[in-house]
Amino acid sequence: MAVKSVYMMTDLEGVAGVDDWDPRHHDYANTAKGVFERSEMQRLLTGEVNAAAEGLFEAGVEEVVINDAHGAGRTILPEKLISGVKLGKGRDRPCWLIGLSARHDALIQVGMHSKTGTAAGCLAHSMSREIIYRLNGREFGEMEMAACLTGQLGIPWIFTSGDLHACTESEDWVECIVTAPVKEGLSEVSAIHLAPVDARALIRSKVQESVEARDRIEPITIEGEVEITITRPEPWPAQLKEGAERVDPFTVRYWGPTFWSVFHHIFYNQPDYALPG
Repeated sequence: MAVKSVYMMTDLEGVAGVDDWDPRHHDYANTAKGVFERSEMQRLLTGEVNAAAEGLFEAGVEEVVINDAHGAGRTILPEKLISGVKLGKGRDRPCWLIGLSARHDALIQVGMHSKTGTAAGCLAHSMSREIIYRLNGREFGEMEMAACLTGQLGIPWIFTSGDLHACTESEDWVECIVTAPVKEGLSEVSAIHLAPVDARALIRSKVQESVEARDRIEPITIEGEVEITITRPEPWPAQLKEGAERVDPFTVRYWGPTFWSVFHHIFYNQPDYALPG
């Protein structure tokens, strides 16, 4: 099928040139050091997002919806985006994948990191640096969360750019997915990076390959009841959210008929959140 509309999920930690945590919550965030560090990260991410969008448009895609999903969505620089894209950003979102629609033909992910606990994964985490999520017993991270949500709408995950470890992780989940490793993590806060100009060229080229591969890639679908467990290093409080069940002092579980319902229960306390049209 022709790929006309693409949903682009973005994050920060997998971008070439980024190998330390976003300084926005550090005590030096408002100093010259913090402002400089964050501005550099924003420019680097925006450059990779533009490269991906350029590749998509060159491949014949007509609509690109970008989700600035890092933090409150103030990481991409709107005025630096190329013409033709749409940008979702901001706080108090009704859901994680704002702007997602059944009209989208594919999911791509840019600037991605590997899941919590990945050996040598640069800035590896899953929502938080020490929390482990398991889907029906299998550890998974933010990339898979997004892909399972879009999979509920029949939308396949066709492309990932980011840390080599994130690319390998995505290949473990999706056969035939196209990846663009723009750096190789060596530890939590170190990596060997491509030059930004080369990272962008790789993304632009590989995302076009992913459009061509779309019909060979199946959406992630989960048969039967869905269980998500969340393990953290400190014990959970005595009072749990309604619908949660304590597995042990450090682990709780949620379950339901679909990934969509369980995910929105956990993060938005809305297990009945409607699928978008």
